[in-house]
Parts: sequence; C-alpha cells; structure tokens
Amino acid sequence: MKVLLAEDDPNISVIARISLEKIGGHNVTIVSDGESALREALTQQYDVILLDEMMPKMNGITVCRQYRSLCPQPKPVIFLSAKSQDSDIREFIENGTGFIPKPFDPMKLANQIREILEQAA
Repeated sequence: MKVLLAEDDPNISVIARISLEKIGGHNVTIVSDGESALREALTQQYDVILLDEMMPKMNGITVCRQYRSLCPQPKPVIFLSAKSQDSDIREFIENGTGFIPKPFDPMKLANQIREILEQAA
C-alpha cells in the first residue's frame, strides 16, 4: 500500500515510517506541512493519507476538506492526533475515514490503519 504521511514532528515521522515500512510492508512518503500534504495528495496516487491535525501552513482538517473538494475520487484520510476530546474525534470522523490517537503503538499502527479501512469499505 502506498501511504502519504503528513507529520511535522520528525521523531514521529521516523517512528511511523519504520512502523509502516518494516512492520506493515508499505511504501511511505512523508511531508511536514499542510500545504505540501495537499499538493502531494492531489498530484500523486496514494492508497491512504495519514494527516496530523496540528501542522504548519495548514491544519489537517483544512487539508482534508480541500482535498475532498478538489479530488474527484479521494482516497481514505485517517487522522493521527494527540487531540482526543470528544469534539475533536467527532470532527475527525466527520471529515475523514478514521482517527488514530497519538501516541500510537508502532507495533500496531499498520493493523490499526487496515482495520479502519476495512470498516469503511
């Protein structure tokens, strides 16, 4: 599976890349801000997009909304966020395909993504 990860924290990016590539067997592209995430999502083909909510230049919710309005056949969007109040989670679910709270377990990340995609299918 080809994954776009939008995450501004380099430590989390490294952990997620190792988790998704080594454990999950996925191909991962990482961007570190919202504008890059939107540009990448609209110009390249991905199977799933993982968005941090709090990023420079454009937050994850805005990226998701713009991506879904501009892309004729949008791919699933899963939010990765430390924001976990009920209102935040509700917003993630309303705008995206799913939500994975930070900190995530690197050993379980690929399975969590698979489970969200299976539930959405």
